[in-house]
Amino acid sequence: MNSKSIERALQRYRAYKDEDVRTRLEIFGPLLLEAAALSNSLTDEDSTIVREPTEAEILAAAKGGATLLSLDLVRIRPDSFRAGLERLGKVLLGTLKLDEKLHAEAEAFDWTPFASADFVDAASLSPQDALVMAERLTANIDEALAAVWVYPVLGMTIRAFLDKFARDASQALARTETGAPSFDRRTTCFCCGSEPDIAAVAATTNRGNVKKLYCSTCGASWSFERIRCARCGDEALSDLSYVSDEADDTHRLHICTNCHAAMPTLFAGGDELTFNPDVEGIVLTGLEEAYEAAVTQGTVPQKVFKQGDATQAGRGPGRGLY
Repeated sequence: MNSKSIERALQRYRAYKDEDVRTRLEIFGPLLLEAAALSNSLTDEDSTIVREPTEAEILAAAKGGATLLSLDLVRIRPDSFRAGLERLGKVLLGTLKLDEKLHAEAEAFDWTPFASADFVDAASLSPQDALVMAERLTANIDEALAAVWVYPVLGMTIRAFLDKFARDASQALARTETGAPSFDRRTTCFCCGSEPDIAAVAATTNRGNVKKLYCSTCGASWSFERIRCARCGDEALSDLSYVSDEADDTHRLHICTNCHAAMPTLFAGGDELTFNPDVEGIVLTGLEEAYEAAVTQGTVPQKVFKQGDATQAGRGPGRGLY
């Protein structure tokens, strides 16, 4: 996670037209910055990379084989993870406007069950399995507090501890690519198995404009076909289209009539260095919200696909709250 990139993106959208999006950025922007600082401060003992994945393992994972994390390549230290939870929890609590009851409950919250050896092992092997465990651990917690505080903190702490491995693996995968990505590429993250939060089309030096998917759970990214649904894999051009705000065609939804997905997609004005996918994920919630309202009003004739994770944990901060 790159603090400078996050800071530039937050500054760019400080006066964004959508008030709800501005509010989400004000709430979750500091959490992103603190998660980046946490990630960059971790030692090898805090988050140990047992070994680097081989090229064969990376390519197999990209084509639907075992995810890289499932190969037991990363070990997270439980006490370091707990310290991370407490650190990020304080930051988000400072930007959320909770009522007195929820604020007191958050201040007294005990992160110990979320930093057990079993939970941390699950987070390092399959973050989605850890998030299923989190659902059970939050069964007796106020639903509103879990949604706006516990899950975002938990998701961003997992992200902070996995980000370096995922980023390095993404760069290694990119080095193997000389042409367009193949249609046998998986639609979920090759590193952790989660669904990507957003897509972006950005310029490259040698391959023109390339579409990539971004996983906010671990921080991985990977090239993907331009004419293919990022949810169901449909390749039929007649099933796919983009919708956007007339005043802003850089932020779009890639609509699939086969599975009814509405994939948030950024058309960047430059290369990957010109935007931050985590911040863009929050900005795109405005378009998603408007599209959902249009579906409800019947002005667009299809349902909106929602991720199966009912807790919304593991998504980018602010993306499960519109």
